[in-house]
Amino acid sequence: MRRTHTLLLCSLLAACADGGKEDRPASEVRFSAAHHLFGFKTLRGFGAFPVQGSVVFTDRAQLNLFDDSTYNLVRTSGTSGRETYKLGNDGALSVFLTGGGNEPSTVFTGAYGRVGASNLTEPGDTPDYFFTDRVSTPNSQSIGLFYGTKKIDAALDLRGDWHVLSLHAVLGAAVQAPDNVARAVHGTVNAAGATADANLTLAGTGFQSDTSGIPSAGLNLGGSLRFLLDGATGDGACNLTLAYDADQRVMRAATGGDTLFALDDDETDGEAGIALLVREFDDSSTTTSLVADRVDGTFLVGGHTMFINPSNSGSDSFIGTVVLSTNGGFRLDALGNQGIDFSYVGEWTSQANGKLTFTINGTNETWHGAIDRSYNTLVIVDDFVETRSNNVPELNLLLGVRKKLD
Repeated sequence: MRRTHTLLLCSLLAACADGGKEDRPASEVRFSAAHHLFGFKTLRGFGAFPVQGSVVFTDRAQLNLFDDSTYNLVRTSGTSGRETYKLGNDGALSVFLTGGGNEPSTVFTGAYGRVGASNLTEPGDTPDYFFTDRVSTPNSQSIGLFYGTKKIDAALDLRGDWHVLSLHAVLGAAVQAPDNVARAVHGTVNAAGATADANLTLAGTGFQSDTSGIPSAGLNLGGSLRFLLDGATGDGACNLTLAYDADQRVMRAATGGDTLFALDDDETDGEAGIALLVREFDDSSTTTSLVADRVDGTFLVGGHTMFINPSNSGSDSFIGTVVLSTNGGFRLDALGNQGIDFSYVGEWTSQANGKLTFTINGTNETWHGAIDRSYNTLVIVDDFVETRSNNVPELNLLLGVRKKLD
């Protein structure tokens, strides 16, 4: 089933397009904090091949959450007015946006890392977050994923091994092929430097699906990574260049230490997309390698989908849950842009360095993922170009935070 969804029912919105009275419940969890915010959105349909840069919309800002259940966004162009948000104790996040004129008021749904919080006035131990724009409106027809992490005040050493998972739209390609609509990659890189504040060199290996459906080897990952200091500390902002063979992608990035969120926001140079890096566990030590029975649980997730048939290309954005059971079962239940739910089931396995592998029943796909060293942030990439009866293969990138149960 193709999931090019277009409708979020009016009953799920803060108010309908007629500007009726809004009922916005107060947040269960309130605190004040500043966050790095990145956004990647695309149109639901890409039109005729090749994919044009005009179908992609990127964003970056500082997201400020205030303890009166309001938020604003700070961009280089200025600061937005205050709007409201709702954060549940379990981590479920709703971000409200007031409409006007022919624009309805909308709510963007997502999740915020809450596991580890000792009380309702604190974020979790790993306050990574996301929310999804699954609403096409007259003035904003794109859909997609917003993601980021809480700003810090520290100097971080980013040397070591990292899992890499990414999804890019390919823009203006000459040859009509699925991998010239979008490309998804999984792999690993090592960040090396003489000192923590050096411009670290990245080197590793990645895998990208081809039209056979099986990820092809031989993709060399490289580039550079620098944690940005303002005096003795920084707020988590990074300079990241991620090279896929000879293709150098300069990205905006931020980290809290164990996860690194990046945005390739230049729609004019052939590609734009998302890269998510997760620091590896130390699999050489029995005390610091992954403990498999700490992985299982329920994660609140959001993601972005690329439909990559060149003659019928487009995108979706979804929200849902992932359950990783103690006996190795995997289940994704999600809701896309059109309000239609879908599920994938299968099995999951883990490696000592934090890498996760998912085998999907029915479509015979293999997905790849990673969990951070707190076991609270989950990233999954579907980089398998499957064969479907409707001839609409898809790629997916998914970000999740562990659901807080108490």
